[in-house]
Amino acid sequence: MARVGILSGSLEGIVTGHKVLDLFPEAELHLITESAEMGLLGEGPGIFSRWPLVPEHWVSGLGAQTPGDTSTAVRRSWLEKAMATALASRGCTIHLRTRVTERGENGRVSFVGAGLAGKGSIEFDKIVEATPGSNSSKSWEGGVCFPDEPSPTQYSGIRTDGSLEVWWCESPPISATWIQRMTWLGEDPTIALQRDIDRGILSAEALVDTIIQ
Repeated sequence: MARVGILSGSLEGIVTGHKVLDLFPEAELHLITESAEMGLLGEGPGIFSRWPLVPEHWVSGLGAQTPGDTSTAVRRSWLEKAMATALASRGCTIHLRTRVTERGENGRVSFVGAGLAGKGSIEFDKIVEATPGSNSSKSWEGGVCFPDEPSPTQYSGIRTDGSLEVWWCESPPISATWIQRMTWLGEDPTIALQRDIDRGILSAEALVDTIIQ
């Protein structure tokens, strides 16, 4: 059995975990994140060109947020929450409110958190750092609204509840009463969701290759 540590609670990190378990089910998987909760905190682009994005067993259930036949966007934070729940149900230990303080050459990771005075260390056979977001400094503003007649733009998608997710760099492309506002750094919000999923899959494949060699 290999003990694998994923040092990120991002979507990329969650995807990495699922793919590792698909390819190497006997792995002892740990995910370490400073967040107090997986998903539901913060928001990022949820626009997609096809659905489903991942295998069914990677998602515990999105309920009313499940995209329909005409949907082109999903509430990303809910997707991350549902995927993290499924990952935990598959045996992954998720360490919330935990900050890595040191990485040793032997695979030992020291951390603090998981409680008011919690601290400790774990020795991993393999470690993946799934850094959230991108290296781009391009700043985007986003918003969600319920226009009378949704008019999708180049950087927008329609969620299953009929709301419109819109992203822009300068001024809003539509006049609307916003029910949610967001910010994001990256190159293109229309491919951000798929990009993070693809990166997580590639990270997992590369990691498992090193385990089975």
